[in-house]
Amino acid sequence: MIRRQGRPMSLEPSSHLPGGFQITHRTLGIYQGSAIELAFWYPSSGMPEYGLCRFATKEKAESYRTYLCSPACPEPLDEKDLTIEPYDLTAHEDLINNHPLHSAWETPT
Repeated sequence: MIRRQGRPMSLEPSSHLPGGFQITHRTLGIYQGSAIELAFWYPSSGMPEYGLCRFATKEKAESYRTYLCSPACPEPLDEKDLTIEPYDLTAHEDLINNHPLHSAWETPT
């Protein structure tokens, strides 16, 4: 496990702050972020090392939920499948501590 200043290292430092919100899909899981125009969801993404995506305010989470359901999104989702919940810091820390896989972006070349 990679640690920084006595705490686990995450790709998103603000993910360690208390509070915040996350987006959860009814069947895919918790939103982790996106890359190459694809959304990643835990556990269905199979990439738990990225942790969970934390939205600072409920309004920001709502705004992104609106985008995920809009025609502007490459793969629009049904709004009924998405919920906004309080950010689960315990689940985030469990993911990054128990699945320390290196991603392509973290591998030195």
